[in-house]
Amino acid sequence: MASKHIDIITSQNVVITYDLADFGNRFLSNIIDLGLIYLFNYLRQILVLAGIGEFFMVENIMLIWIYHLTIITFFKGRTVGMRALGLRIMKPMGGEVAFSDLFLRWIVRPLDITFTVGALGSFLMLGSEKRQRLGDMLAGTVVVRSKQSVHFSLADILSFHNKNTNSPIKYPMVRHFQETDMLFIKNLLQNQAGYSSRVHYEAIIDCALHMGKILQLESQPADNKAFLQQIVNDYIVLTR
Repeated sequence: MASKHIDIITSQNVVITYDLADFGNRFLSNIIDLGLIYLFNYLRQILVLAGIGEFFMVENIMLIWIYHLTIITFFKGRTVGMRALGLRIMKPMGGEVAFSDLFLRWIVRPLDITFTVGALGSFLMLGSEKRQRLGDMLAGTVVVRSKQSVHFSLADILSFHNKNTNSPIKYPMVRHFQETDMLFIKNLLQNQAGYSSRVHYEAIIDCALHMGKILQLESQPADNKAFLQQIVNDYIVLTR
């Protein structure tokens, strides 16, 4: 299944890109959680037979239901299975996931998963742009992989560089570029998460060649990353 991404804006206006959890990972996380529940149930039965575990008496389906709300609240948006696979629940527009969001996801879980044997949740998730089951849609949440990549705002880029009037400007034509162009280059230089080293390396080469053509350079710089970094530096010095 092809990976899908979602951009989440933090309170510092930094865009963080997450991979949406796919069906396989979410299914496997549920299997891990069910395994823990049945292990607990097995230990509970041993205690009951020994006459020391009467207070553990609860129906299996209730145990499964209670487990998810308790654990996901304790771990702030993650079950044990989700933690094991690097998944977490988040709000698409950023911000902390509140207990009310987790409760709303949980309260419809029987319809989404338990009573339909996961059929409804799977159908909605596979057909949803953000891979949301019914509980996610109602709560306004998504399940993402914890692996993330950062997109910088212009303010972040400026904070990385101190203006130095004595710094030589190699490419004065960069003053005609747009802010979005510089953000793209900086993100490309910093963001390798989610891509293989080969793909990231080739993307930098392509970007450097494209910028060289736009600047009408007589010869292409040998160090592509240094060339792109110099473009960003020059832009900051010339436009601040």
